[in-house]
Amino acid sequence: MKRQMGIIVTAVLPVALLLAPAALGQDKPKRDHYSAVWAVTGGGAGGSTVSVDIRINSYNTDEDIGNYAALLKDSGPEALRRKLEKEDVGQLSPVGRVGTPIAIARQLSSGDKTIIRVLTARNMSFAELRNSGRSVDYPYTMLEFTVDKNGAGTGTAIGSAKIRFDKKKNKFEIESFKHGASYNKLLNVRRMS
Repeated sequence: MKRQMGIIVTAVLPVALLLAPAALGQDKPKRDHYSAVWAVTGGGAGGSTVSVDIRINSYNTDEDIGNYAALLKDSGPEALRRKLEKEDVGQLSPVGRVGTPIAIARQLSSGDKTIIRVLTARNMSFAELRNSGRSVDYPYTMLEFTVDKNGAGTGTAIGSAKIRFDKKKNKFEIESFKHGASYNKLLNVRRMS
């Protein structure tokens, strides 16, 4: 048995060594890491801030976004929510706490600036789900921030949002929970990697 294992190891080892340089030499997808301060002004949480980490492992393509739009248009918001809850292209988390997987991440250029848009299927507490208030109809968290060539910038955020397609108006709509009661800004955005 020992002799047979020795023959197998001797046969497999050269193949593994030949393949290793090819695997090690492959380029990994670029990952982006940003930090920001999420500031809420007005409303019940007025004046509060929290530091957040935004880690993006990959960006969605135009084709991905077209598929999500078609799903929303054809099957409705519940089908889109179920699909996005399974996606994971990064992580949005308050510093020092467990975060939420990012479902969609987009990177767009505007002159010498870069616009990043992020959407997560937001975590809802058991109490929120059990009480089944209006907030459960707003299952997403959305961020948009703009950074310059040095990776510094600002942006806005929606803590609880819903996305729908209005067939009468033939357009997609985003609605914020308690819109107007509080204003969410992303301050001191910095590229970390």
